Amino acid sequence: MTLKDKNIIIVGMTGAGKTTIGKMLSKEISRNFFDIDQEVEKVTNLKIRDFFRIYGEPEFRRLERSILIKLISKKNKFVISPGAGIFCNSELREILLKECICVFLNAKLNTLVSRLKKNLSNRPKLDKGKLEDNLKQMYKERINHYNKSHFSINVSDTPILEIVKNIKKALKKYE
Repeated sequence: MTLKDKNIIIVGMTGAGKTTIGKMLSKEISRNFFDIDQEVEKVTNLKIRDFFRIYGEPEFRRLERSILIKLISKKNKFVISPGAGIFCNSELREILLKECICVFLNAKLNTLVSRLKKNLSNRPKLDKGKLEDNLKQMYKERINHYNKSHFSINVSDTPILEIVKNIKKALKKYE
């Protein structure tokens, strides 16, 4: 399979820039972009934090998985930004690694803290307790999963345009 036959999945921690980078990359390579959190909000007519509060994380993960599977099974190929926890589901991770090109946006903890400290409104897993402690714990739980991606791009201290350029360069090997 070549690049034109595969969706590009942008994975990484909350605050790594999946949506920002995904939107820009999609324009650069002429593909539509989908943010799974936004798709969940459209389907449910609820903000993510409200969905978590009412239905809980397991139901969110079920819906997130369903939307993602529908998207990757379409004929058209997209750039997709799923939730930060998507790669924790081993079954789904294996599907994504087989069917898509998975790009890990790797950000240092201090970068994530600085980006998120003023924007926790729609991040239900981070709004209780100390932000840095929550992020450290999440990172520890998720890093081994993220590292299974097809390639990793450092996003700390790197301008957005350079990050997109680095992703495009890494994608060349799939053309």
